[in-house]
Amino acid sequence: MTNILISLGGNCSTNHDLNDKDFIEIIGVDKGTKHLFNRLITPTIVLGDLDSIEASLLEKIKSMDINLIKYETDKDKTDFELSLEIIDNPNEKNIYLIGGEEGEIDHLFSIFSSLINYEFAENLTWFYKDNKIIFKRNVSIEMKVGSNFSIIPITHLKSLSITGAKWELDKTDVEPGSTKTLRNVSISDEVTINCEDGLFSVIY
Repeated sequence: MTNILISLGGNCSTNHDLNDKDFIEIIGVDKGTKHLFNRLITPTIVLGDLDSIEASLLEKIKSMDINLIKYETDKDKTDFELSLEIIDNPNEKNIYLIGGEEGEIDHLFSIFSSLINYEFAENLTWFYKDNKIIFKRNVSIEMKVGSNFSIIPITHLKSLSITGAKWELDKTDVEPGSTKTLRNVSISDEVTINCEDGLFSVIY
């Protein structure tokens, strides 16, 4: 699958290498556009109400061959949702997120809650600080023994099983908001997480 990069507002301190992904589309979401230029990455699209982009950066964007999409300040969807919805055939794309760190807390929660509405949520990887956050229904993850990870149930998880971890589960139902799956530790170089139904995120 081809790769898309979305840069969100808030802070962006990730040290993950972005230069080996060969992105076919790079989307700057309002103030998050600055993170791209700071990393010498040129966006193909910049969108949002554009009220938080520095005037000098906005002028630079206008002078370049960048698709600039301006929305009204009062709108029913977040800029993040709008950035997802302009992607053609998102089910066929790997979508990577940067930024969104340590901003307003409601923005952070809106990212998690909005993903319930998208069938392609499993295609998203969020590079958050030194961690990766993925959104899955079933997954096997390679990680070093002794690595910390957390599973956050976004919806009700039916018959969740975890293997390769210090605290394993066997076909256990887990409700959203449960802390049962937080702060686990890998005891194998592969951790497998499966459920019969539901969507969860893994932070590792």
